[in-house]
Amino acid sequence: MKRVLYLLVLVIATVSFSACNSESEAPDNYNKQTTIVFMPWSGSANGYQGLYSYFMQNLDSIEGAILKAGRMNGRVLVFFSTSAESSSLYEITLENKQIHHKTIKSYTGNLYTTANGIAEILSDVKSNAFALNYAMVIGCHGMGWTFKNDWTDYPYAAKQRRDASSITKKGSTNLWHPTRFYGSVDDLNSYATDIETLDAGIREAGLKMQYILFDDCYMANVETAYQLKDVTNFLVGSTSEIMAEGMPYQSMWTSLASPTPAYETITAAFHQFYSKFNPPCGTLSVIDCRKLDRLAAQMKLINEKYQFDSNDLDSLQTLDGFDQSIFFDMKDYVEHLCKDNDMLNDFNALLTQTVKSTVHTDSIYSAIYPFRGGLFIKINRFSGITISDPSINRVALKGKEKTSWWKASH
Repeated sequence: MKRVLYLLVLVIATVSFSACNSESEAPDNYNKQTTIVFMPWSGSANGYQGLYSYFMQNLDSIEGAILKAGRMNGRVLVFFSTSAESSSLYEITLENKQIHHKTIKSYTGNLYTTANGIAEILSDVKSNAFALNYAMVIGCHGMGWTFKNDWTDYPYAAKQRRDASSITKKGSTNLWHPTRFYGSVDDLNSYATDIETLDAGIREAGLKMQYILFDDCYMANVETAYQLKDVTNFLVGSTSEIMAEGMPYQSMWTSLASPTPAYETITAAFHQFYSKFNPPCGTLSVIDCRKLDRLAAQMKLINEKYQFDSNDLDSLQTLDGFDQSIFFDMKDYVEHLCKDNDMLNDFNALLTQTVKSTVHTDSIYSAIYPFRGGLFIKINRFSGITISDPSINRVALKGKEKTSWWKASH
């Protein structure tokens, strides 16, 4: 009997040692991180290139950061559209202190705007650069959570530079600088992608991202973050417009490419760059999407008890340049809505947990209506995330009740 027990213990110990040994070797045997840089077409079908030249500068900055570090720190795959109908997937490699591009696949058409197309691209990434963790950087124009089919009066004037005129309004200036809202495509139905479509594509590919960084305007909103909560742990983005130059990848990339990103380092690098930019404007937030179910539940309790007074609309902190604002600071809105201190304190505690890191300059900048000149909006109250519940913009009225956030919080 003792011999049997001894043999049994020995077998268990051997198996346990083998399992532990296997686990300890796993991180060394597998690529820890694959970062997907997704830069679809941002122009039009008739030759207008949108943000193409800025994307090229962004990729140069990423490669410059890799060269400076002298190592890859994981793998980097880039999906890049050179025209509305031509795209490719390639890997950035570092060999003998030189950057190389390894072409993986070429694509035709605009399937990159569909769930199936996004899933195909991500599946190609997974099969060619399997990793323990995945992260996604998306460079393009941003319309926040709004639905492309709801835009009947999209400010297409933003796609072309016009000389600043004497037509101004409060906060405007003759200074004009393009942002990533500037340059939007002529055909939203053909070249825009709804957030629900992105969500479906990532799900279909069977991936969950460590983070999704939106190098686009108006993406740090609770509606977008809630929609993506099951396909990414964190959302990194701006509450407002981002300058056409995009993220300062040269100083950010080491943190972005890490399997354990230093989010405060990422936001600090953004703030350091844009506080010295001309114009010195920008915001960046890191939203923990894993906290959003609890935030939605608390928001539902508040909404069941209180209704927003529309007379307070002009008192809210707006974080966009639309004539009728779509994106409002979330904390400021809830503090105007909720009159119960205990409920408000609970909400604010959850909001603090949700917004992991955030930075902003003194003002935000909008280039939506370039013929008026650039628009500066002073930031007086800022929580790092926006909400569109109080908006009376026609696009918001059409779409906000269709969002998963609205359904969960009302």
